[in-house]
Amino acid sequence: MSKYAAEIIDNTVARVLVTPTLAWVRDTLGGEWLECKIDGSIRGWYPGPGYTYDRVNDLFVPPPAEPDGPPRPS
Repeated sequence: MSKYAAEIIDNTVARVLVTPTLAWVRDTLGGEWLECKIDGSIRGWYPGPGYTYDRVNDLFVPPPAEPDGPPRPS
């Protein structure tokens, strides 16, 4: 079963990949990777590039909505 993994660089999500296992992406690509779920059932949201990672609360935090842009995902 595939997993979704978010790469964290300086507390910011750099990219999200589909991977066979979390260990595979960590071993193959190196760096810091966290599991995420498309339904947001862990870490609060399904992240995208530009989201931040709140280490204290173990949550992905969406970027602020742009004044004339679309609303934040819910």
